[in-house]
Amino acid sequence: MIRRSITLTLTLTFACGLYAQEQKSILQLAEEAYAREEYAVAGALYQRQARSKGDRTPVPLLMKMARSYQEIGLFGEAAGVYRQVIARSDRPASAYFAYGEALRQLEQYDSARQQYALFTTTNADSLQLKTIALQSCDSAVVWLARPAPVELQPLKELNTPGSDLVSGVIQQGLLLMSNGYRGLVLNGGAEKNPRTDLRTQHPFYKAYAYQQYTQGNATMYLEELAPKLLGGFDYHIGPVCLSNNEDTLYATINLQGKDIALTSRKGPVNGVRQLQLYQSIKKDGRWSELVLLPGINVAGYSSSHAVLNDSGNILYFVSDRPGGLGQSDLWYAEKQADGNWGAPVNCGSRINTLASETFPTVNEEGILYFSSKGYAGLGGYDIYRVKGEKSDWETPENMKAPFNTGADDIGLVLKQNGYQGYLSSNKKGGMGLDDIYYFEDAGYIHRVNHRSPDAILHRPAGEKDPYAPARPTTGSGTEGPSLVKRPLTTEEEADKRQLEQLKFLYDYNSAGLLTESRQLLDQVAGILQRRPDWKIVIASFADNRGGDQYNTDLSALRCFAVIDYLSRKGIDPKRLYYSNKGELEPVNKCKDGVPCSEEEYRENRRSELKV
Repeated sequence: MIRRSITLTLTLTFACGLYAQEQKSILQLAEEAYAREEYAVAGALYQRQARSKGDRTPVPLLMKMARSYQEIGLFGEAAGVYRQVIARSDRPASAYFAYGEALRQLEQYDSARQQYALFTTTNADSLQLKTIALQSCDSAVVWLARPAPVELQPLKELNTPGSDLVSGVIQQGLLLMSNGYRGLVLNGGAEKNPRTDLRTQHPFYKAYAYQQYTQGNATMYLEELAPKLLGGFDYHIGPVCLSNNEDTLYATINLQGKDIALTSRKGPVNGVRQLQLYQSIKKDGRWSELVLLPGINVAGYSSSHAVLNDSGNILYFVSDRPGGLGQSDLWYAEKQADGNWGAPVNCGSRINTLASETFPTVNEEGILYFSSKGYAGLGGYDIYRVKGEKSDWETPENMKAPFNTGADDIGLVLKQNGYQGYLSSNKKGGMGLDDIYYFEDAGYIHRVNHRSPDAILHRPAGEKDPYAPARPTTGSGTEGPSLVKRPLTTEEEADKRQLEQLKFLYDYNSAGLLTESRQLLDQVAGILQRRPDWKIVIASFADNRGGDQYNTDLSALRCFAVIDYLSRKGIDPKRLYYSNKGELEPVNKCKDGVPCSEEEYRENRRSELKV
């Protein structure tokens, strides 16, 4: 499980440290590991101590063991320890709240509510958190009773036993940060023994690019992002943000060097390496040296997770600096006339809470997504969506299930087509600590704006969509183009016949283009580049399994997949029209009530072209 601030706590050892450590007790080692925030180590050591002490284990030790489990995502183990604590007569009041948190992370909302209700305190902030927690339990039950609008699927080719996260979208794919890829043979070379973050017992994070179906690449591939630029840094690297034209890079990197502030001179001596924001500019195809982003970083505090608005003139980021409202807040800076960033300003109390806000993303113009623990939600970090800019915002809206769960859900990013999205979560059932999940939703933009999904499927040709994503979307409407009839040459007739004979097939319940379909679409792009006055209609179909409306929506996704691919090949989207047919017009006998083979079903899952 990733700690969302990714600050790094290190131990400063002395020449005699190894010998002294050999003489220390299990409890001493556990306490030192806990003080260094090495929760994986601390939890294991506390467990050993608790086994030897049995019922005589001190409550403070049990509380630290349970928190260690929570910090690394072992919510069930944490709940079991808290259950022992509240059965003790010397239990602290805070145990009820902590137990409630663990139960909520397990989505046991009724039980969590009972524990929150038993928590008593005179601290105003704690009382506010209790109120939010009780509201969360009530809201979660209502939200989870509703049918999920989409289904999230794990992106298996990118998930590892470690922690893998999507941090942004680039022209040819996705930006990632991960500690699970460091042993892979990539463009930066394989690492046999990558350095380990003792807090999690996993390697430090690095930044990666996941390239999807580019020219001359029939599959997909993963590569380390700019290894010559980022490879010389130690500790955690990422997330990384690129400007829209991908000529400016903003990277989150742990504080480098030997000079770090000490947090204590008693017991284990610790230093905290805060996060800092760096910048590099690409000139003539080469990245300039990374430099600290001027005017943004503050000594002794973290600045991280930079993201740009669509115009590139507002930089949002996360910081725990003075002047904030909680543990970590969202801040912004505006680009000045000289190209530098102005003084950072807090995004204000409409977004920031007394808890933590983190992982901002911008997917649509005038919309910010972020994760928070300070609002009524389903569990740990929930994803929120809010309209506005700078410090002027409407009320953030919880994205609800399936985007949020009892665990930590972060970093929702939407591709430029407006219907394919990704997020990361450490929810139960994943492959590793944090896994990447994706979804396809033809009516996503309209649904999150509380507008009928039919609007995206039946908008007149040429009409501007006010709910479109920030970057240009593809597709020009469902109505066909206006026609100017003229005789075709023999060569044009051959090209037209070739286009209209093509069929692009799909896997069951999927809008993903198959390898052979992408190869055929490369030919389509070539013909359309030779025929710049031609326009085409993409008609897409589904097999008859599933509901009528679901199949209509699925066929729309298939239309958008073809339009998206061709637009990335340089074909003007204004030349592309779509017609989502659903399960209409099967090419064989496969209608409702008629048994068919898988091959027969497959023939109906198709897209076709009409010049």
